[in-house]
Amino acid sequence: MVHSKLGCYDGAFLSTTSKLRLPNNAQEIENAAEGEQNEVNEEIVEATGYAFNHVEKKKSLIKPEHTLAEQIAYMRSKAYQNAYKGKPVHAWYRRNYKGQAIFQPPPRLRCLDKDKKFRTNNACPICRDEYLFFDYRNPELIMQFLKSGTAEPLPLLQTGLCFEQYHNLRAQLLKAKEHGTIKFCVPFRNFDYKVWYSWWDGPEHVPVYRGSTGETLHRLYPDPLVIFPTHSRDFNNNWDQWWERYTFAVKGK
Repeated sequence: MVHSKLGCYDGAFLSTTSKLRLPNNAQEIENAAEGEQNEVNEEIVEATGYAFNHVEKKKSLIKPEHTLAEQIAYMRSKAYQNAYKGKPVHAWYRRNYKGQAIFQPPPRLRCLDKDKKFRTNNACPICRDEYLFFDYRNPELIMQFLKSGTAEPLPLLQTGLCFEQYHNLRAQLLKAKEHGTIKFCVPFRNFDYKVWYSWWDGPEHVPVYRGSTGETLHRLYPDPLVIFPTHSRDFNNNWDQWWERYTFAVKGK
């Protein structure tokens, strides 16, 4: 205990004397370090007062409305991390249907009616969470429903969304591309110059070149040759022609 008190006292003493004796450049360095520490502390501060709604039977209940700032703060809170465990929102969602997943019926048209009341107990991943809604100013939520490494949305059945939320996803994704909140690749396009230049006598299809070298993309990246593995006979499965290995079966044929 004595050592800890002395350490606190020495630190306070050094902090008071350093402001009087340090030169200007060292004072600026100290101020910059304090500013960086304050920024780190602000990032560490966690949003509190948010909770995931665990009510199972939500039918005929009204979904609360929240602002975009509340949604961003909720996605940074511990309640959001405990609810989704660091995975996308749709990862833990399972639809209620009979049969295999490949034959599942299309999703419902909407989970909420015109009065913002739940029409079902098992709502889609976005409708069931009162803080979540698609907005182009919050790209973190939109990127959870995109294909890996692309700016294209996942298939409808894979996301588990209703038709209304899936249309909102596509609309807000397009709006995010227009406002620059989501990065995406612009594909190469070949144009017919006769549409703009009546005097154009060149070929209709102009291949895409890379730089001023004149090398085409197909020449730089040719299609790789596909090497098929050597065929091996199948044994002890449905494709095994077992009757070819036994003489009694051959005689019976």
